[in-house]
Amino acid sequence: MRVVGQRTLLLLLLLDALILTETRAGSHSLRYFYTAVSRPGLGEPRFISVGYVDDTQFVRFDSDAPDPRIEPTARWVEQEGPEYWHQETQRTKDTAQFFRVYLNTLRGYYNQSEADPPKTHVTHHPISDHEVTLRCWALGFYPDEISLTWQRDGDQTQDMELVETRPSGGTFQKWAALVVPSGEEQRYTCHVQHEGLQEPLTLRWEPPQPSILIMGIIVGLVLLMVTGAVVTGAVIWRKKHSGE
Repeated sequence: MRVVGQRTLLLLLLLDALILTETRAGSHSLRYFYTAVSRPGLGEPRFISVGYVDDTQFVRFDSDAPDPRIEPTARWVEQEGPEYWHQETQRTKDTAQFFRVYLNTLRGYYNQSEADPPKTHVTHHPISDHEVTLRCWALGFYPDEISLTWQRDGDQTQDMELVETRPSGGTFQKWAALVVPSGEEQRYTCHVQHEGLQEPLTLRWEPPQPSILIMGIIVGLVLLMVTGAVVTGAVIWRKKHSGE
């Protein structure tokens, strides 16, 4: 289950040009604001262009319009002929195509097209004879939206310590900690939700299991004790039945 929608990548560009006029008001500024927004899974990015003379908007272009073309937004520019609007529309569409290519390149750099699921585990830190800290870790995930919560016997607890999400080499990491009574660790579960996961995860601290080497030593000692007991028993039986 995904808990957050796919993130979009936003690209903004401001172009300034200063146009000198011969009016008494002096020089005027001409600005174009270009905005491209990616839409994962929904086709081409949306592109919007807005032109300003000083503080007045005079043209606008939106690729999501039914008939995408440059539109006047100030009365004084409406007098321009069809050739002007055709040329401006073509120029804006060329700019939009450039932005689409650039945006796809950026999305590849920042891995926006796919989500990286978190790598999770729970650690155990004794703090006294009666209490321990359980820390739930989420590492290497992308994007940065994630939910970490602790529950006691299925009920969410509000006493946990939650750190801010931190960047880590192009991905992110986060942890949530909880102080619990010693011996009651198994009553607590950590719940992780992230869009890279097909369904939420439930984690519990698991006591470390003996390693293969330790298990081998234990088995060897048991066998040695059993063998010794058998040999001793055999010796006693022989002495008893030999009349010694």
